[in-house]
Order: sequence, then structure tokens, then C-alpha cells
Amino acid sequence: WSMPSPQTLEAQVTRFADRIAYLSHDIDDAIRAGVLTTADLPEQTNHVLGVTSSSRIDTMVGSLVEASKELEVIDMTPEVFDVMALTRRFMFERVYNRPESRAEHEQVTRLLEELLDHFRRFPEELPVDELGVDYFETRLVDYVSGMTDRFAQREHARLVVGA
Repeated sequence: WSMPSPQTLEAQVTRFADRIAYLSHDIDDAIRAGVLTTADLPEQTNHVLGVTSSSRIDTMVGSLVEASKELEVIDMTPEVFDVMALTRRFMFERVYNRPESRAEHEQVTRLLEELLDHFRRFPEELPVDELGVDYFETRLVDYVSGMTDRFAQREHARLVVGA
């Protein structure tokens, strides 16, 4: 959020897409986990972005299109961007930094470190990179960072716990 804007339009779109996706999915995950309800979200979030996942995404994407169509950069309308930032701060206060989240963060960090360590010890088990990346650490980090949560948990159980 505090980094300078990327140079290319594609990278600018990607930056906003990541922000939209993370915020939307994190809200949905917190609601599914019972950590939040829609009513817990800031009033401005529900009023400006909407109360459903699809309405929030539609509003944020629509804001990008509206703000960017006359510009040579990708931007967002100030009102929607400000509400996204407010919602992000709220999520840090109520979800990301709560004690239960910190404990889970430590577990996830340990799981990822153990997966990385496993593949460093057994590099032959790392799948072949179809893109032709030669540098082992780059291949390793790309592979592990691309895992879904469930896949990482299954692989950890198979490779590390079951070892």
C-alpha cells in the first residue's frame, strides 16, 4: 500500500487486483470463520463497498474502470480507495493482529519453513519447473509460495510429518 506505483499498466492492474482480492477474500474468510459478521465491518465499508462479497468486488473493480478510463495510469476513485484503506486498517485491528491470528501465523510460518527445508534437503522432490527457471532457490520459493493453504498442509503432512 505504501510502495510507489509500478511502471507498466499491467503491473498497476495487478497491484489493484491483489489489493481487491486479498481484502475481499480476507473479509469472506473472517466471516466464514466466525471472527466477524458483516455488521462488524465499518459502516463506510458496508455503505460504499456493499455488504456482499460480489458487491464489494463489483464496486472496487468499477471504481478502477471509472477512475482510469480517461487517464494513462490505472487508478481508483478516491472515495473507494479511502474506504478500502479504512477497511484494511480495520482488518489489521480486528483480524490479522488478534492473539489467535498471531498463533496461527507462527504455525503457518513453521509449516512453510519446514516445507522449504524439506525441499532443500531433497531437491529431487521439487517438481520440474516448466518455465525453465534454473536458480534452485527461485524455483523453490516460487513453488512453495504458489501452494494453496490446503495443498501446503497436505504436502507438509506427506513430506514432513509422515517422513
